Amino acid sequence: MKALLSDFRTELRDRLLDLLWRQWTALGVSGHGGTWEGAVIDPEALLLFSCSVARHDARLFDAMLDWMRINGRYINVQRVKRMFVQEGFAGEAVFQAVAAVTKTPTHATKWGRSTQSVASGASKLEPLFYLKDGTPMPVLREKDPLFAAAGLLRDRFEPRDVAQPFKPQPSANLILRLRGLLGINARCEILAFLLLNSRGSPRAVARDCYYFPATVSKALVEMSASGYLISRMEGRHRYYQLVPDTWRELLVGNVRPSWVTWALLFRALEQIWLVLWHEDLMSKSALAQASALRRILRNSVADRLDRSGLSFSFGDESAYTGETLVSYFVDRLTVLLCKLDGKPSRP
Repeated sequence: MKALLSDFRTELRDRLLDLLWRQWTALGVSGHGGTWEGAVIDPEALLLFSCSVARHDARLFDAMLDWMRINGRYINVQRVKRMFVQEGFAGEAVFQAVAAVTKTPTHATKWGRSTQSVASGASKLEPLFYLKDGTPMPVLREKDPLFAAAGLLRDRFEPRDVAQPFKPQPSANLILRLRGLLGINARCEILAFLLLNSRGSPRAVARDCYYFPATVSKALVEMSASGYLISRMEGRHRYYQLVPDTWRELLVGNVRPSWVTWALLFRALEQIWLVLWHEDLMSKSALAQASALRRILRNSVADRLDRSGLSFSFGDESAYTGETLVSYFVDRLTVLLCKLDGKPSRP
């Protein structure tokens, strides 16, 4: 049973890194064979998840930095902060270093605020990258000062020019395409949500899009004045929807990608990732492993997966007592990973 979780940990790493590669490739990164063709990509959620998982693939991490240097102006920093507060992503120091690399004179105000809480001159630096066996990657050349200011140790970052301006054509890039058209504001996510869902209340849209409800309510009222949105009251709640087919043909054509609340899904996967890779779990007994897994499932992981919109439910872990939870956990996560890579799950 102990070996089962150890083997799965390696599989989880490889498949999550492949997922990140495919989504970044869809956004404009080169160097990976496959690309993402599923649900609409959330750039901010992808960035925050990469700040944890891409530390196990230095090439992917630096490709992300290349992309950010070119396309960082299309990232909504306020949404990033909202996701940190609401979901508790773990990679805040890494994000602050990424923001420092992304900051340019033109966008100094936007990105400068994200680096203000970086503690300069940290006495003890944490390795940024890890090798396949989970040991820290050694730093062989000059350390990078921007990452060192965030308390992270790595070789100096050197751009590799493996990224290009984001691709507007794939339907998965809908949010970035809308930002190119409308600017960086809540209306992009609101429009994407209403395109891919039949309707939504201000509270539901705000929750899934990571804005304050008042911001979304005001935007929806103003957007309704255009005649392209309609609303109606049901009980005490008002629901909004697009005038049928007004925008769909223009923005998504015949392809109708699904809506996934990636921040929920990625945060749940990050919680699992951190327990498997950054706690001394593999040396413990199967019973202790099961106890740790049960704890994270009850600590909002199962709930986040259920609410992510991926049509996946972890199920009732309480039906699996003792160490039997380990095999159930691996089986259910395997089903989830198969849904994310489009492959049939194992029987």
